[in-house]
Amino acid sequence: MDNIQMLEEKITKVIEKIKVLTEENRSLNGKINQFQAKLDEKDQQIETLKKELKDADQLKENIDQLKTEREAIKAQVEELIKDLETVEL
Repeated sequence: MDNIQMLEEKITKVIEKIKVLTEENRSLNGKINQFQAKLDEKDQQIETLKKELKDADQLKENIDQLKTEREAIKAQVEELIKDLETVEL
């Protein structure tokens, strides 16, 4: 086998290896894209849950405020009842 044939065989092997590596690269890029899409979806879910948590915190604050107002009204009603009991008819 002469040098030219040996070089041609080496070139052919290198070309085949490049083809194999190119296909593996495509496959890995596809997997990376799939994982990136999953990460993006999870990021969106996290943002949604953060918003829901913030909304829940706001609702809790509203409930606490309403309870405070209710207790104040209840105290006023009790005062009015006491006042009515002391009124002579």
